[in-house]
Amino acid sequence: MRCLSPIAKPPFAAVGLIYLLIASVSARAAESPRSLCFENDGELSVWDSTGEVQFDRERNRDGSAGGALRVGPGARAVWRFAEKNISGTVDLWIYDDGSASADPKKHAAGPMWGVTQEDGSVLVIGAIYAPYLSGDRTYAVSDFAPFRNERPWWKVQYLGLRRQPGWHRWTFHFDPDAGLTILHNGQDVNARRQVFRWNRTSLRGLTGVILFGDQTDAKQTLWVDDVRIELGEPPRVEPLWPPPPPKGLRPRPLAAEWTSTPFRRWQHGPPDRPDYFPIAVWLQNPCNAARYKQAGFNLYVGLWKGPTEEQLSDLRKAGMPVICPQNDVGLRHRNDPIIVGWMHGDEPDNAQRRPDGKGYGPPIPPQRIIEGYRKMLATDSTRPVMLNLGQGVAWDGWRGRGVRTNHPEDYVEYVQGADIISFDIYPAVHSHPDVAGRLWYVPFGVTRLRQWTGDRKIVWNCIECTRINNPNVKPTPQQVKAEVWMSIIFGSRGLIYFVHQFKPKFIEAGLLADPEMLQAVTAINRQVHALAAVINSPPVPEAGSVTTSDQRVPVAMTVRRHEGATYVFAV
Repeated sequence: MRCLSPIAKPPFAAVGLIYLLIASVSARAAESPRSLCFENDGELSVWDSTGEVQFDRERNRDGSAGGALRVGPGARAVWRFAEKNISGTVDLWIYDDGSASADPKKHAAGPMWGVTQEDGSVLVIGAIYAPYLSGDRTYAVSDFAPFRNERPWWKVQYLGLRRQPGWHRWTFHFDPDAGLTILHNGQDVNARRQVFRWNRTSLRGLTGVILFGDQTDAKQTLWVDDVRIELGEPPRVEPLWPPPPPKGLRPRPLAAEWTSTPFRRWQHGPPDRPDYFPIAVWLQNPCNAARYKQAGFNLYVGLWKGPTEEQLSDLRKAGMPVICPQNDVGLRHRNDPIIVGWMHGDEPDNAQRRPDGKGYGPPIPPQRIIEGYRKMLATDSTRPVMLNLGQGVAWDGWRGRGVRTNHPEDYVEYVQGADIISFDIYPAVHSHPDVAGRLWYVPFGVTRLRQWTGDRKIVWNCIECTRINNPNVKPTPQQVKAEVWMSIIFGSRGLIYFVHQFKPKFIEAGLLADPEMLQAVTAINRQVHALAAVINSPPVPEAGSVTTSDQRVPVAMTVRRHEGATYVFAV
């Protein structure tokens, strides 16, 4: 190992020569280790910095002669050691005095350190503050692009490593065949449990070291010492997230007749117009019905402890129809057009809480669901009966099914217990690595319901648009739009948005409290309504084919013909 010890900042031409030499070295297989020991202020010459970045003789890691690099609040420093992405190791010592923002739940970024890549985006570790993090006590990894004004708290992975005042060694090791590993004081941060997943980042290699000064009211100073780099070969892997769907996942051919008016056989059911496509909201207070209608929703599904007379009155005033339980109040309104369907149950396929509240028993047997359906039809057959199933529809390994986990054969029976069969799975915010980020679980579940019903039932599905129970991740508008069109292309005849947020705090109408997502969902809903007559037209089999230049990103499509025009929907 050798320290770089320039005695003065070289002229511009020399700097350009240094960068040129470094770039040419990084294109080779490897180079000898290089390090900055901060023995004099001449070592500042390799850093491109703004703000207070200076040589500090008073702070040294091991107490020997020399000093450390001082990075003041709001400052930034970059040591670019390659022009193209390269594998290798970046090793540095960071002094953190444990200072914290006065309001650790307010979105902000404390001091951060890490690596840059060719496109200018960064991966850093530090004290990152947000309602769903503990930046005053622990560290998180952030993957963001400063040049796009992305914020460090947008895309984070919580490490759970406690902030202990003092010197700490951080190592970023990028293997050309395996990607990035992070070590803290010589130990892999994933040693006890997996807290960091390189595949969930955009880091494709290393081009430099980057340091960010504190940007909070704590005004913390960061010290850095003994920065060491060792460069290797060009990377042969790229992060792949989300993982691709299973091969052969394509919209199923029709197994039964497709009708443009699937609700025609019910006297008091949803509208039987060919330009009607149901876009529902799940279990919301009717006082918000007018706001949801403005956002493009045309149906309520479920009513908390209802229906009650007051709930039905509020929905009637807003002109918002509902699918609700068949209780005494509901049955008194048999001839009321505001009720367009009966809710049979929610997730009976999941393990059920025991009556004494101590743990969970097995799911409700399918036969009980079928028997309940028959009783509901005997009471009122003028409306469809709807049953919503859980994520076991799409994910066999869902342990929430208890003793019936990995028993997908149950669903062939469950789907006999209603006229409209729906299910929910929320991959964008899912906490399990088998599902998290894999949006294709949504159309996979639609495909399975169509298969299990033989296309003789109406299939709907749920869409996520909030954090739900995940304080670290929120769906993006692009993910929500992808889920919607995946659902439609794969044959879903209706959508139900789940809009609750439970963490970091409970918000029943979470969508209405999120202006950005509300705007996006409103635009999606309006587009679906504008194309409803086309979507309801029968799919045209073998009317086209699709290929993609990247086999890891398959494209699905469906073709419709309506009023003399041909429409292609692809996702």
